[in-house]
Amino acid sequence: MVYLVGAGPGDPELLTLKGKRVLGQADAVLYDELANPALLDWAPARAERCYVGKRARHHALPQAEIAAWMIERAQRGLCVVRLKGGDPLIFGRGGEEIEALARAGVAWEVVPGVSAGTGVAAAAGIPLTHRGLSSGVRFLAGHTGLAAAALNPNGETLVVFMGLERLAESATALIARGWPRTTPATVIERGTLPGERMVTATLAGIAAKVRRAAMQSPALVIVGAVAGLPARWRRSGARSSPATTTALPGLILMAHGSPLPGWQTGVDQLARSLAAPGQFSRAAYLPPVRPSLSEVVGAAAAAGVRRLAVVPYFLAPGLHVTRDLPELVAAERQRHPGIEMALAPCLEGHPALRTAVLARAGEAALSWSHEAKIGGTMGTLGRSGRSAGGGDAARRGATSRDTKEVRKKSR
Repeated sequence: MVYLVGAGPGDPELLTLKGKRVLGQADAVLYDELANPALLDWAPARAERCYVGKRARHHALPQAEIAAWMIERAQRGLCVVRLKGGDPLIFGRGGEEIEALARAGVAWEVVPGVSAGTGVAAAAGIPLTHRGLSSGVRFLAGHTGLAAAALNPNGETLVVFMGLERLAESATALIARGWPRTTPATVIERGTLPGERMVTATLAGIAAKVRRAAMQSPALVIVGAVAGLPARWRRSGARSSPATTTALPGLILMAHGSPLPGWQTGVDQLARSLAAPGQFSRAAYLPPVRPSLSEVVGAAAAAGVRRLAVVPYFLAPGLHVTRDLPELVAAERQRHPGIEMALAPCLEGHPALRTAVLARAGEAALSWSHEAKIGGTMGTLGRSGRSAGGGDAARRGATSRDTKEVRKKSR
């Protein structure tokens, strides 16, 4: 059985109750780039976690192979959850996956999710329809631009997915179609998540304003008169609900280090790649390697960070993890009483490690001359393992459980 589950727009609390229940009985979870990795904590520890996400010009896995993974696992009698951002049937290629499952005779069920198109807008206080301003809404994919779409102004709101990269081109096309240059337009980055940012401008000026703000995907574009309502309501003094987003805590990836030049490059790159937009994320090392924990905490303090999660980049809880790191963190707490610091467990025992090991085994198998015909155990490793090695989300899945532990310890 395969369940296509909508993960919602980002905030894990916006997953439906049915989605959470289905995750709780999963044997395998195939999750997308935009599915919050924190949701993986609701799957059983024994469940296989496979990252199959897609980003611009980078796909962890071809679409046909994603379908093959689902079919192979379901035919072995496993409960498979295909976890997709937003709603699985809105710009999620869910229909294609259902076609593949149906052709293979595999039972399937869709668990609807809160679409980013509606959920992000609502959380930002933008009504997509509003009496006198918008009598309809149109959802569009913007990664190819909107020049070819017949989008004459007709009192509708446009909600554009994947539209950030070609925003300037799309705005120009709409103006050429007769949309007033002064039409309000809003871009929302990381909607419903901590660190959410929202920029509003005229249709003529939105691309330049977004470029100055260095906004990044994932982002939703909303065009139409309703996009200007939140600013109008704020000017009128109308009260809005308290902001639900808070500043992201800083992240320090604490590793052993080496005096050899260049050894730290990979760890430094990993630490920076884990950062959400605007988030402080750095690597630090045990003495005498630099930068030390003290130096990185000092940099965080200078950047205005008030909460820090220190994650040991160690696979086993040896003396460094059980003795040295607690002592170093305790010293930094005394040195910086204004920063709330929490020390996470090391990586040992996290379920994502199983997927990572299988990924590396699969990569090793590719070096064999007969890998195309490989079967048995190693063939399974190759198919089930490449997920974690294929993208950063496997690492983010690993950090989600650690972050959850950090929150528990910091209460």
